[in-house]
Amino acid sequence: MTEFAFPQDLLSEIKTRWQSIGNQHFQLPEDIVLKRLLETCYHASLRTSEQRSVNCVVAYAPLTDIPQGVLQLTNGTIVMSESELVRLSPVTQQRQTVIGCDSWEGWLRIWGFFEYGHAWVQLSAGDPPAVPMQAIDYPPDCLTITIENPGALTISCGRTSLIRLREGRIIVPQKNIFQSLENPLGSFFNQLVNDLLASEDYENVSFITDEENGQRSLLDIFTTTILAIMERIRLRQHGGSIVIVRMPFDEKLIHKTYTASDSTGLANGIIQYKILEDKLRLISTNDCEEVELQRCRAESALRTASQQLIRGMSQIGLLAAVDGAVLLDQNLRIQGFGVRFPVLLPSGATVIDAVTGSEYPCDQWGLRHQSVFSFCNRCTDSIGFIASQDGKVKAVKNSDGQLYFWDGILD
Repeated sequence: MTEFAFPQDLLSEIKTRWQSIGNQHFQLPEDIVLKRLLETCYHASLRTSEQRSVNCVVAYAPLTDIPQGVLQLTNGTIVMSESELVRLSPVTQQRQTVIGCDSWEGWLRIWGFFEYGHAWVQLSAGDPPAVPMQAIDYPPDCLTITIENPGALTISCGRTSLIRLREGRIIVPQKNIFQSLENPLGSFFNQLVNDLLASEDYENVSFITDEENGQRSLLDIFTTTILAIMERIRLRQHGGSIVIVRMPFDEKLIHKTYTASDSTGLANGIIQYKILEDKLRLISTNDCEEVELQRCRAESALRTASQQLIRGMSQIGLLAAVDGAVLLDQNLRIQGFGVRFPVLLPSGATVIDAVTGSEYPCDQWGLRHQSVFSFCNRCTDSIGFIASQDGKVKAVKNSDGQLYFWDGILD
């Protein structure tokens, strides 16, 4: 077995990123232990168990420093190896159950498993938590390595992603492209949310945002909802596409195989969820017995809003299984599914990778891609999302007359 079969600068990149976070309760292991941990996880990612790929999260932390939800293994010392990770991965859930390990007499040992809180499980899946996030809900800020696909690892400090390893390349997480005004995707979604808040229904509503304490912005909830829908489509391994377009637009550019009646749309559900979440947080700051009934009612209302949002997200994800795209308007209201775009790309049309700047002919992709490319190319006030059957998901947007794509948006 080749030792340390990953980029040589991976270790130094992790240490640099770790130090930039600061204020961690946990420390990185020494270099030789960190290398062995990375090597073990990397080679485990290349293995299969009964034709299933290995997917799990490994956390490096002393057992005594994990506060809750621990299942300790008591059958002697279990040395952590790629074979052990392959064997144990089926009993874990990637976003919830974590394999705990530490260093013991120069070896890595597995001491057991621990659980993340349910609210974090919902949030990390892109679903709106049924209760407001509290500090205790977040993962401990120890070193974690998520094995996602063959050769694909994500190294994190608790909830903060440090480094992603993809196809032998180190990817440093960038600013959220769906919320930053510095790129077309962020500008599009910022404008959608601002237009919603400027409507008569919400113009007098104010929202609380405190990311450090789990109070997410409305924009964050909005964009995370879109990504959670695409994650549902990816997990079905059927492929599918979603196009969001600002109304009105040229109806000649589309052909709806099926139409649906969706009177409100997910966007209004997202806003109501945010209003209820903020209300519950304000109530929870008051410990008087008089507000206990009020708190219970607010919790019930938030739980209902969360369930309604999740049902809506799942519904859109299922509709994407029909050949053709799901078409949503700016309120994330379903305008049709199985939608075809009877518009041709110009001869020799190209699309640019927004990250690398490389330019590709549009016709090098299949019909699903070309269909979304053609619509987004003609309708500049739209954005497309495409999930391939191989699990890759990309976003598509026209900016200043040029078509761009952002690959691996769920990685």
